[in-house]
Amino acid sequence: MTGNNNSSNDKSFLDSVVGFIGVAGGLIAIFTGVFQLWESNQQGARELRWEQAKMAKEMVSSMLADDGWIAMEMMDWDDEGREYEINGQKELVNAQTVFDSLDNPVSDAKAKYIVDRFDRSLFLISQMEIAVRSSLVKIEDVRYPLSWYVSYRICAKKSLFENYMKENAAAETLQFFQRLDEWNQCNPQ
Repeated sequence: MTGNNNSSNDKSFLDSVVGFIGVAGGLIAIFTGVFQLWESNQQGARELRWEQAKMAKEMVSSMLADDGWIAMEMMDWDDEGREYEINGQKELVNAQTVFDSLDNPVSDAKAKYIVDRFDRSLFLISQMEIAVRSSLVKIEDVRYPLSWYVSYRICAKKSLFENYMKENAAAETLQFFQRLDEWNQCNPQ
């Protein structure tokens, strides 16, 4: 009878070992599955981030290549200005010319030329706001070079630009600027 008892103990021990191995294997499978799911989610997040950055680069590049960007470049000239061909005539435009044109947009052909470019630029900026809002891009990827222009060209005349945007641009344009720290920290004298 002791042989039978040993056989029973051996079978019970073997069942315990097999059960333990089964539970351990099941836990390993669960942890492996969870890890693979986590890794897959991380890969998806990296791919999404890559696509957002790629879209942002394309949007900024398109904005810089668009005729509307000329309006921003016109503000780079504080002194004598730069020549632009307007209605077949060479015209000097500097930052003050831009400011005057935004203040009185229909005064002459030069002002209309500037305002047309500026309105186009504001439209492109509104499209960036829509892209940020819908998570197609992240604000940190599309903030430059506009953040620089806010700091060094727009801030001194912030109320002029703000009023112009409120009157002549989509609400998303001003909302984009309001996302920028440079806009919010701008306190013109």
